[in-house]
Amino acid sequence: MNEHQGIRDRAVLVTIGRSLYVASVFVLNIGLARAMGPESFGSFQQVFIFNALFLILSLGIPETVYFFVPRLEGDEKTRFLGQTMALLLVSGMVTAGIFTLCAPLFAWSQRNHAIIPHLRLFGIYGCFYIASSFADPLFITFRRTSYVFLLNLLHGVFLVGLTAWYYLAPVQTIMLFKAMAVFGAFRYGLSMLLAMSIRSETGPVSIFRGSNNLMKQLVFALPIVLTSTVDIISRWLDKFVVSAVFGPETLGVFFVGAIEIPFVAVMVSSVYSVISPLLNSYHHSGDSEKFIRLVNTTFKILARLIWPLFVYCFVFADLLITVVFKETFAGAVLPFRIYLLLLPLRVASYGVILIALGKPQSVFRTAVLALLINLVLNILLALTVGYWGPAAATVIATYIHVLLLVVIILRQTNVKVSELIPFPQLFAVGVTSLFAVMIAFALSLTVHNDIARIAVSLVSFIIAYALLAVRAGFLNPGDLLIFRGGVKRG
Repeated sequence: MNEHQGIRDRAVLVTIGRSLYVASVFVLNIGLARAMGPESFGSFQQVFIFNALFLILSLGIPETVYFFVPRLEGDEKTRFLGQTMALLLVSGMVTAGIFTLCAPLFAWSQRNHAIIPHLRLFGIYGCFYIASSFADPLFITFRRTSYVFLLNLLHGVFLVGLTAWYYLAPVQTIMLFKAMAVFGAFRYGLSMLLAMSIRSETGPVSIFRGSNNLMKQLVFALPIVLTSTVDIISRWLDKFVVSAVFGPETLGVFFVGAIEIPFVAVMVSSVYSVISPLLNSYHHSGDSEKFIRLVNTTFKILARLIWPLFVYCFVFADLLITVVFKETFAGAVLPFRIYLLLLPLRVASYGVILIALGKPQSVFRTAVLALLINLVLNILLALTVGYWGPAAATVIATYIHVLLLVVIILRQTNVKVSELIPFPQLFAVGVTSLFAVMIAFALSLTVHNDIARIAVSLVSFIIAYALLAVRAGFLNPGDLLIFRGGVKRG
């Protein structure tokens, strides 16, 4: 098996595992939204909004594993891994303390005093979530992607079970958060056991063994966590604004519209988490040709999967929202369509590319600027155009941010934009998707039942897109497997 064949296989396995988890979150949101209705579902999401703090308080430590571990040997590597686990455990405990003490303040910010006990239990879940966040980068780096798959599968099964529990034996919402806290502890324990099972490769890792490159790790993580903090605030800012200005019922509707299409984010993050060490390696060795070729190939492959999804969902958004979430969430159609405009950008993880180029500071500076733009637009549009204004603000700010990142990448790599971004192939994918959706829309008009319309339109769209894509010459059966043939493939 050659190097790029191995990359493809690991990327596929990680993507499948994370996709199962994302699908379970999607099922949870659908189930709770349908069962609770907009107001109660909005209250539930007022707690989940604060999961943004989990990502922030992990301090960027997990991402440092990708950078440092390939560069360390022997005892240095072992001590570094133990240090990473210790930092994350301490951060998780601090997080639980913050949620315990600040729950009343958090609830006040959402204008909902009733969620205080839920927030405190959510903080316990967050403690174990952060403490176990070493697992993905550790197992991916040591090529134990089957462990990543297992952890995500178990998490997904738990969330599906939680949804079924609420449906079959309706309980108070607080019981859901109690179950999450217990599962968080279980997942952390399992992650530690799996880490111990590869001691022959990692060495005798112990969180009590002392530190190695501590200051280097923290200094490297600082711009990452600052950038992540800005990105996370930007990602959740719209929901905070909607909740604060319009209340839980409107938030429930808006949140449905803001739900990301399953598998897109996980597909992109999984692919880039797998190729990130390779990008680092190419940059470290000065092989800019392979670096750009890998980025360019990734653009092409992801576009073939993501852009058709964007076109289909945009056209059939009204059917999808009302059938999946009920008519009571019809108000979510407009923000859903607005958020779909972000999908064309998802062919790349621009921040990951710049970090691989050794420029995390540039990512941070552009993210701060985008956040300021987002903040101003969120407040302005929420007060002037209504509940969908924050969605539009987020999309506008994101496009500005991506444009800035692309300009910096071009300067750092000293290549033309046409060398980095495969415009002819992207244009072909876009046109093919439009023709396919027109065929699907026409055929969907032949049936009148909403569920049947979705089924007919989806099947006809997939078939039409596949046939047209093969005819256009940018798709064949081998292209359905990520990175088939390696980076040399066009």
